[in-house]
Amino acid sequence: MAPTSHPDDPFQIPSTVPSIVHTDAINTPTPSSSQSTSGTSTDTDENPDKSKLSRPQLTSRKSSGTNIIPREAPTEAPPQDFPPDDARAMSPRRSTEETDKMLTSARQSIERRAQDMQSGLEAIATQIETVSKNCESLDRQNQALQDAIGDMTRSLSRESLTSKKK
Repeated sequence: MAPTSHPDDPFQIPSTVPSIVHTDAINTPTPSSSQSTSGTSTDTDENPDKSKLSRPQLTSRKSSGTNIIPREAPTEAPPQDFPPDDARAMSPRRSTEETDKMLTSARQSIERRAQDMQSGLEAIATQIETVSKNCESLDRQNQALQDAIGDMTRSLSRESLTSKKK
């Protein structure tokens, strides 16, 4: 089945492609459309493909130059001193001395925090040991009480049995 094509279809592929397209022929208005004063849509609807084929003219652009940087060119900009109220002076760029100071202070604070955590862990470990010792002693005392209660109930049951026999 062949696809149907409409004359106003902008996606229609022409069966023959012209080898050379002149922009003058496309962009120049026809005398009938330029002289119409009635404002009817029949003049513009007669040839709707011309507006679709016209392209805007390319604007002239200035060359951006080459992006090649000579080998001898400095890789970093020289440091500049700005007045204190200038926004560039407030940028977060820091010197190596400042970053070294920040690094050492961060290390010291991390070490202090690690030591505090280790001492806290040691305190928790000793507390666990004391609680486990207390639990063991309470278990032993509980076992001793259970044995004592068991002995008393057995002796009472024996006495009650001997008293019933008499």
